[in-house]
Amino acid sequence: MNAVSHLSSTSTGNTMLAAALCAVGIPLAEKPFVRVVDNTAGPGRMIWFFEPRSHDGRLLTKDLIAAWHDDAWHLANPEHPFAYIKCALLNRERLEEKLRTDVPLACIRRRGRIAFLPLDATPQAEDFILRRL
Repeated sequence: MNAVSHLSSTSTGNTMLAAALCAVGIPLAEKPFVRVVDNTAGPGRMIWFFEPRSHDGRLLTKDLIAAWHDDAWHLANPEHPFAYIKCALLNRERLEEKLRTDVPLACIRRRGRIAFLPLDATPQAEDFILRRL
């Protein structure tokens, strides 16, 4: 295996996948990442580099990277620690997305009663709720 094919089969630009690989014992390479920037104002993107196998030699990096992208592998190996890690990381991503898109509720207390009012409520809805308190 030449150096380029080794790097491409044991590297990723997906930070969640990189975290999952670390969690199951795949060591980062001696030069663990590069930040690739272009002429945009953004921070660029990271490429993470890993050793070809886990410390104990049982897990191959390229196989785990392939498994990450293969839903059939996860269905066939639901009890594998790597499947649990992917599920947890994807759940975290979905929960964070929900938090970003959810509209907060204002808690209004009046005369011993409580109402929850979305901060983006229409004036009519706000008036309706407040009149019932």
